[in-house]
Amino acid sequence: MKTILLGILVLTILTVIIVFVNDYLLKRKFRRFIEKKYQEVYPLKEKLDANVVIIDNDILNLIIQPGYRQAVYQLLSNYKREDMFPKEYFTQEKAAESFLVTWLEYPTELGRAPDQIELLTKVLLDENLVYYVFKFRSNKPQWAARFHWMTGVVGPYAEGSMPYAIPKRVFSRFNTVDAISPEREVRWVHENINQR
Repeated sequence: MKTILLGILVLTILTVIIVFVNDYLLKRKFRRFIEKKYQEVYPLKEKLDANVVIIDNDILNLIIQPGYRQAVYQLLSNYKREDMFPKEYFTQEKAAESFLVTWLEYPTELGRAPDQIELLTKVLLDENLVYYVFKFRSNKPQWAARFHWMTGVVGPYAEGSMPYAIPKRVFSRFNTVDAISPEREVRWVHENINQR
């Protein structure tokens, strides 16, 4: 009996240690993720603060990377300078791509931006809501490289929605493109993620 209790105590202590270490490491990764984003966008913020002339490349060099698009738009919006955001990136599709890439970069998800991402299709639900379904993949040595193309869903967008309004649902189950149809994946995300 004493041995069993000692075993349970040791197992409990090990579990608590593992949980705390994992939590600490995850918070550290998340903090680095946020700091990296901030460092990349900060020079643009400094120019806006100083009311210095901003050339198109200052913005374009950031937003060609989907993971920075929404942050740059939000920054420009805070300074009431949305007019500087390039029109070709001010679409629901480009915004949805940005939200998905940012979500995938989180340490609890893919942990980085995918190496490739493409719009697979748009799915219209019966309530006149549009979801964007993307396919993405990562190269080796990323763990996700073995899955080839996977799907991610962003939405819903109503007709006339502002592109960079935060969507209710940004999600991937990391299903491969051939595992489930885009329509079924959208329906699953719509019914199971962020229900209110």
